[in-house]
Amino acid sequence: MTLTNRRRTAAALAVLTTVVAPMGGCSSMSPSQPENPAVAPLTDDESRGQVVDAAKEIVRAAGLDITYANLQWEWCNDQGEPPFRTKVELAFVTPAGEDRSAQIAASVAAQPGWESGPPPGYVPAGDVVHKGGVWASIGPGNNPERGGIQIYGECRNFNDHRDTDGVEITHEIRGG
Repeated sequence: MTLTNRRRTAAALAVLTTVVAPMGGCSSMSPSQPENPAVAPLTDDESRGQVVDAAKEIVRAAGLDITYANLQWEWCNDQGEPPFRTKVELAFVTPAGEDRSAQIAASVAAQPGWESGPPPGYVPAGDVVHKGGVWASIGPGNNPERGGIQIYGECRNFNDHRDTDGVEITHEIRGG
């Protein structure tokens, strides 16, 4: 191969790498993102309802004394762009040093529609339950007398929530 041909080949590979690499993305970060175009995107209210309703069901099923609940939006890719999903973080009272994660997960999994483990495509740590594409990870909290639960909705909201702050929803979760 001549020097000119090697340079042309190297230039073609550089262009190909520049064009193809960004197209790969990180779709593995968002398995619940619809790969099927027939799956409809969720509105903000639907996305919010997924995780708030799930939080209420979990609290009721496990009889939790909630000290704090926060709702926030998070992106489902590493570019910080749509699609987004909603996330609820719960803190609850537990006896100091006692990890009730497995007991809570079992109580929730016994409820209609809920199953043990994550939805297909996810491999989170800890005690996990799911209902459809909505899943919750249950574990210790940020101090010895608290437990924590993170509830994740589906990556199907295509509105731009990059500048959306979290909202405290403790009263809403406790109330019903």
